[in-house]
Amino acid sequence: MTIAASRKKTLIKKGAEANIYITNWYEKKAITKVRAVKPYRHKSLDTEIRRRRTFHEAHMLSVAKTAGVFSPFVYFVDPAACEIVMEFISGKNAKDIMNAGLSRQMGKYAGFLHSKNIVHGDLTTSNFIVGSRLVLVDFGLSFYSERLEDKAVDVRLIKEIYSSAHFALFESLFENFLSGYSDIMGERGTRKVLEKVSDIEGRGRYAPHVDEPKKFKHML
Repeated sequence: MTIAASRKKTLIKKGAEANIYITNWYEKKAITKVRAVKPYRHKSLDTEIRRRRTFHEAHMLSVAKTAGVFSPFVYFVDPAACEIVMEFISGKNAKDIMNAGLSRQMGKYAGFLHSKNIVHGDLTTSNFIVGSRLVLVDFGLSFYSERLEDKAVDVRLIKEIYSSAHFALFESLFENFLSGYSDIMGERGTRKVLEKVSDIEGRGRYAPHVDEPKKFKHML
């Protein structure tokens, strides 16, 4: 049994790709993420895929910090168990306390990542935790990309979340998100991403189109 696997864990979230547990790591409260076995795949192939994705996520959690984004510290990576032990982040989920200032900071985080060609892949309010500082979690779907479309998918996803879960505040939230994003990416970079967002929506790839806030319509 490996070092990480031998520790007591309490399941807090069961997902299709991974299970999340609370554990203790040398007397510190910690989170451990274990990638789920896929029985439909050949065993050796499944092990290799899960191992690679485990290493990749741990790497991206660290790289995010160099971009200027607070993310959980990685304590230990167990390749045999396809497990990452990381910092437990205490705080409230952003989806429960959304406001304009918070949305602006989230936009800056997206800008920090995109300026370094890092795409989060699951940029939702559920993956931001607000405590003593704003922390972005779950880099399991993150990847490097210079493609505008990939960055636009990140922005389109948060826009869709705002328009559905926070419809009454949509205009203010998305406007402030774009303001924060523009602070990092600049007006030209933001305009290019928004144009690609509109292009994606026009192809019917996502939910019905929701207009950009009036402040940013000149960018389209």
